[in-house]
Amino acid sequence: MIEMDVIQLISSVGFPIVACLGMGWYVKYQTDSYREEVKDMQKEHKEEIQKMSDALNNNTAALQRLCDKLDGGDK
Repeated sequence: MIEMDVIQLISSVGFPIVACLGMGWYVKYQTDSYREEVKDMQKEHKEEIQKMSDALNNNTAALQRLCDKLDGGDK
């Protein structure tokens, strides 16, 4: 059924137009897929950066406590 529709469309408007429409659909499909992948990667990256930020803050706090203890030992 679909093949007949495509053949009829090619007969009525011509192959170059049908080919351009097909390529346009393909480009839109690929672009939509790419955008979805990028959105997922951005979400994962945001979570990774948050974990890294938390680890950095914890390390900063630990270093500050060590510095405070070392400064207290000099007195």
